[in-house]
Amino acid sequence: MLPYKALCSLGSALVLISTSFIMGVFYSNLAYEYKILFQPASVTPEDFTRTLQHYQFLNEVGHPLLYILAFIAFLGLVGHMIRLYKPNEDLKMFEYASLGMFVMGVCVFITNIKTGIECSLTGNWGEVSENQGIAVIGSSNIILLCVFFGVILLQAGLWWATFDLDTRMQQFIAEESAASKKEQPATSKKGKNTSTGSKKTN
Repeated sequence: MLPYKALCSLGSALVLISTSFIMGVFYSNLAYEYKILFQPASVTPEDFTRTLQHYQFLNEVGHPLLYILAFIAFLGLVGHMIRLYKPNEDLKMFEYASLGMFVMGVCVFITNIKTGIECSLTGNWGEVSENQGIAVIGSSNIILLCVFFGVILLQAGLWWATFDLDTRMQQFIAEESAASKKEQPATSKKGKNTSTGSKKTN
């Protein structure tokens, strides 16, 4: 049975692997969305058409690929649960924040990106035009990437805080051990002097 500290390292690895994988999947969409979002002056109708066709193609992705993506996200949640089983009292708010941001990213995908991709097939964009709907999907993709990048930053901060705490603790133990070793000879010498003095008195 692995000690809990080793399980925490495993949990961190699951969170980082899951987060990085999901970011890689949605980062690839920026090849279609970048010009629409960040270069509106030079965007053309062909750019919107190409991005719309990309979203329509994503909707036709086979279910096994979606199941793999869902499984990867589940691994990230499992990693957070492992770390939150016995959280460090000084760092638990960072643990909860990381889990909250991870769940927020999943919610952005379900409520905005997935729904928007379905709208790209039906053509029902609600109260916005088609081009505005495409831009909303792209903006949601950016938000998702920022949220998951925040998870990585929090995990990096947690690692550094834990490393710094362990280093300080080891240094403290070493100093205490050195101090106790210095006290022991002095106490032993004092005891010998007292014994010698008693013999002389007799």
